[in-house]
Amino acid sequence: MTFGDIEGHEKPITILKRALANNTLAHAYLFSGDAGIGKKLTALALAAAVNCANRNPEGACGACASCRRVAARTHPDVHIVMPESKDEQLLAAMSSKEAAKASDEIKIDQIRQAQESFTLKPSEGAKKTLIVDGAETLNEAAQNAFLKTLEEPPGDSLIILVSSLPRGLLPTIRSRCQEIRFQPLPRHTLAEALVNRRGLPEEEAWFLAALAQGSMGRGLLMDAAREKAEREQVAAFLAGLSQLSAGEALARAEGLAKDRERFDRLLDIGVECLRDALVYRETGDERLLVQPGASERCRRWNEQFPLPRMLADLDLLTTSRDLLGRRVSAQLVAENLLFKLGRG
Repeated sequence: MTFGDIEGHEKPITILKRALANNTLAHAYLFSGDAGIGKKLTALALAAAVNCANRNPEGACGACASCRRVAARTHPDVHIVMPESKDEQLLAAMSSKEAAKASDEIKIDQIRQAQESFTLKPSEGAKKTLIVDGAETLNEAAQNAFLKTLEEPPGDSLIILVSSLPRGLLPTIRSRCQEIRFQPLPRHTLAEALVNRRGLPEEEAWFLAALAQGSMGRGLLMDAAREKAEREQVAAFLAGLSQLSAGEALARAEGLAKDRERFDRLLDIGVECLRDALVYRETGDERLLVQPGASERCRRWNEQFPLPRMLADLDLLTTSRDLLGRRVSAQLVAENLLFKLGRG
């Protein structure tokens, strides 16, 4: 794992390369930014660089025994802490019953184990390196225990906190780390990477790059055919609401309320579809749409609905999504949404 393996993020990587070259690395970093954006990969690349046997101005060589061990997560001086539920190696060793009970938090016992390891001198590399992946999931006891390590770190150590929700960390923890913010990847950068890594046609790559919102992790996992099918289903659902009776609308609302995840997904896609329709209304440029090939659907919606109605519907979908996120009754949100959308 080297800095060259990471798509984009030139500014964070330049900062780290300069610190490596000048021997001015901070003792603790906070890598913050959206989930799946490349923070953990950069943390591993930095861990490889500080322990590489053949380090060069670009960071780790990626070929020596130390680099290979970091990539395989087996380096004795590089310790990764994460919630049990996110640790694939740990889950693979558990029974299905144990895996179902895996914690979504990083517990104090995990931090204490990491602290014990930090008291030892590096056995092979130059620095004992601790990567806390999903640092916002540190429970309160674990965060308080971790403060001591941040306040009095060993001289030959490096701590990297990786978080998509840095505000979930205590201010005293954040203040003791140098924060490096990772921005979403530009759509063209992500699309090019998806073409190269997954061999996708350019149109599909651009579609998934828009949906991934700058996250390489999300883009690599998405399936274009499934995403397009979902959007056609949601568009058909929204278009058919005006034909429903009051009883049918109530039944649909009840069905949505029973599956909050599906309801939330419908709202996200509904907002996206209306956004595409409004963009197409103003520009007529299909290249600006999230979903390629959706221009005909956008044209039909623009012919059927006046602009004030479309803006009101967009506001209604957005408000409903916010209410659902605040745990307001899904039944009430769904009923209000469907009645208003269906009646205009």
